[in-house]
Amino acid sequence: MRTKLIVLLAVIGLGMFALIQGVIIPDRELAAKQYLEDQQNPLTHDLQTILPYKHKYMGAVSNLNLFNHLPLSNERRSFQLRPEQFAIEVKYEASELRSDEKKIRQALLYNSVAAFALIDNLQIIEYQFVDETLTIARADVQKAFGDDLKSLLTTDKWRSEVQKKWRDEAFLAESVKLLQEKRQ
Repeated sequence: MRTKLIVLLAVIGLGMFALIQGVIIPDRELAAKQYLEDQQNPLTHDLQTILPYKHKYMGAVSNLNLFNHLPLSNERRSFQLRPEQFAIEVKYEASELRSDEKKIRQALLYNSVAAFALIDNLQIIEYQFVDETLTIARADVQKAFGDDLKSLLTTDKWRSEVQKKWRDEAFLAESVKLLQEKRQ
C-alpha cells in the first residue's frame, strides 16, 4: 500500500511538473511577448506604463525614460534636452522612410500626445532620423486633442479620446500632417 501511494504521488508530481513546464510557463511567456508587442501599437498601448513619468518640468532627465515605454521603443535612439526651448530631440539611428512610413508617423504622433500630456512644460519634440527631421509642437497637439492634455491621463479618457481616434482614418491622416508640415 505504501509503495502504491509513493508511486501515485510520484506520478501526480511528474504530471504537475509536465503541466507547468509544458503549458503554464509557455502560456505566460506567450502572454508576456504579446504584451510587449501590444506596447508598440498605439491602439493597444497601456497608459499605466507611462504614468510614472508624469512631471511638471521637462528638464528632469528621468523623463526620457518615458520613451522606453512608448511605441518605437524597440528602435535605437538617443536623446538631447534643450531646456532653453523646452524641447526634446529624439535621434533615431534608422531612416524614417523604411518599412511603413504611415505607421511610424502615427506612432510618433501618439508618442507626442503622451509626452505633452505627461510633461507640463514640454513645448517641442523633434524626431530626427538619418534622412529627415520631424518636429511637433504642443500647440499643434492641443488643437487636435484639446487644450487640457493632462485630463486625458485616465485609462478611460485615454482609450476614448486618444486611442479610439487611431481607428478614425480621416482624423489620423489629418493629425499626422502635424508632423509632415513641420519637416526641416
